[in-house]
Amino acid sequence: MRTVLVISDTHGTMPDWLCDVPADAVLHAGDIGDDRTLFALHCFHTVHAVRGNTDATLRDLPDIIRADIDGVRFFLVHNLAAPHRIAATNAAEIDSYRPRVVVFGHTHEPLIAEKNGILYLNPGSLGRAGINGTQTYALLSLESGAVNKIEIFDMTRRSILTWPV
Repeated sequence: MRTVLVISDTHGTMPDWLCDVPADAVLHAGDIGDDRTLFALHCFHTVHAVRGNTDATLRDLPDIIRADIDGVRFFLVHNLAAPHRIAATNAAEIDSYRPRVVVFGHTHEPLIAEKNGILYLNPGSLGRAGINGTQTYALLSLESGAVNKIEIFDMTRRSILTWPV
């Protein structure tokens, strides 16, 4: 079993305990903030990060990433739009790649939704309080090419959203 930490919208700040999260990989859905914040993520074995709309200094980061982790296909982007109205360029990429999980940020609002066999995950904002007034992150449990569980936690490490329900 593998565990993936999913974060977004750190805006240059992350909790000190983040590297203590027992995860094999981290996915950062953009608005990282700076090189220092990006470098701090390298306490994890595998790091995938995309550029967000406030990441002008992180020009080497891609806008999207297609990644396979433990047999599970991920599509990572900062601004998806929303699962019910996906931007046309993202929709074309998702249709051609057929990921199991689409990870996005930008809205600062935690979300887990499933549509047409694709899980849409927004971990919320870890660096600044999101729309719901708290900082959040997600953990995914993967095993044998499948997603077993997704949980979104607040800063007190209390689970606030779970899939499957």
